[in-house]
Amino acid sequence: QNCTVFLISSRRKMASPDQGDGDGEEDISLLDANSFSEHSPSARNLVHHDGEDIEDISGKIAPMHPIHMMKPPKKIADEPDVDQVHEKRHYKKMLSSKEMFGLSSYWFGWSALMGPLLFIVMPVQVEQLSGSERKAIELGNTLILGSIVAIIVAPVSGSISDTSTHPWGRRSPFIATGVVLVTLSLIFMAVANALWIYKAAFFLLSVANNIAMSPYTALVPDLVPQPQRGVASAWLGVMAFIGTFAGGAVTYMIKIEYCLVPLGLLHAFTGYITIRLCRERPLVHNRAPIHCCRRLMYLFRPLCNHDFRVMFIARFLMQMGILTVQEYLTYFLKDAVGRPYTFLGYVVGKDEKEAVSVLFLPMLVASLISACLAGVYADRTGKRKMVVYVSAGIMMVGCSVFSFSRTFTMTVFAALIFGSGYGAFSVIEWAMATDLLPNPDE
Repeated sequence: QNCTVFLISSRRKMASPDQGDGDGEEDISLLDANSFSEHSPSARNLVHHDGEDIEDISGKIAPMHPIHMMKPPKKIADEPDVDQVHEKRHYKKMLSSKEMFGLSSYWFGWSALMGPLLFIVMPVQVEQLSGSERKAIELGNTLILGSIVAIIVAPVSGSISDTSTHPWGRRSPFIATGVVLVTLSLIFMAVANALWIYKAAFFLLSVANNIAMSPYTALVPDLVPQPQRGVASAWLGVMAFIGTFAGGAVTYMIKIEYCLVPLGLLHAFTGYITIRLCRERPLVHNRAPIHCCRRLMYLFRPLCNHDFRVMFIARFLMQMGILTVQEYLTYFLKDAVGRPYTFLGYVVGKDEKEAVSVLFLPMLVASLISACLAGVYADRTGKRKMVVYVSAGIMMVGCSVFSFSRTFTMTVFAALIFGSGYGAFSVIEWAMATDLLPNPDE
């Protein structure tokens, strides 16, 4: 494609003196083969010169119309310039407070639903359907089923959304689809009268949740400019804490059998707010569809980057520890601490459901304070790794206190310690994961 075609033609002797001396010397015209497009004359034919028929490379006469005289190749109308696409794609305007609120609204609804669902509602419902002897085993089996689904659905939905050309944008159609399916699965979970029906409904919930969440998490690098990454992480962290607290309050005041209805409605409403306020620019391009093998390569390519790989492994280990504690907290209070659930001499919970809801309060207050302090410190000093080290050490101390706790008062202090580390870690991990993306477009 880099070859150069030399076109030699004999100029006729012209009568006019300003056209040359008429000595029959040859003109040499240089044409780059790359300048021809599918809409231009064939590269085999010579360009028309002064309205004459000129011989092509094969030696045949190629009659040409004067309109095809020497001029730049025609550009495809709907094919954008590569540099302009790259510049527009990476230029992001600063977001207003309203747009930040819209971006983080779905995180509020998701936290209000998934936090109480995993930590309070599911343990109680699984115990009711399976019995006290097999409650931990069946809860673990149900959660493993959802985790396997997440490993498959999350990267696939995120990868497909990267190249989506839907008029709503790349991410919004997936968020809307996931929200609708989550609402349907919650209805099935609420009316399930057998364990296998409950597990099937949770399977559908896991599929729907990952269809929505994987593209949603990509909205931060899509819409937020680099100077506002820390602020956006703080918005997301605060919304997560407030949402978890709101969901805990709902489960504290409403019976388990009915609490999924308001939580599902809240989740759907916040999803609508995010889609409404986050105006995505639709992706328009002329590239061919990405094949399955190439898309699979895109999924694992970020792991070839050393820093991203270390962050991925660290986040995996951290989340494994956090979720192991949180999802079995209800059974821990019932089997290891026991009633009465009193704090400083006052009864704060009649059963395990209310006791876990009460534990959310100190944990979330400490998380909110540490998240704000960590975000400001990291933005001013740039020492994000230091925040991660300190927050992980604090969470380790909190888990150790949980292990030796046999009174509800001591459990509350353990939750306070754990929340102090969790808030700082959750804020910084968003910013670090976004900054370490090898390719922001994927």
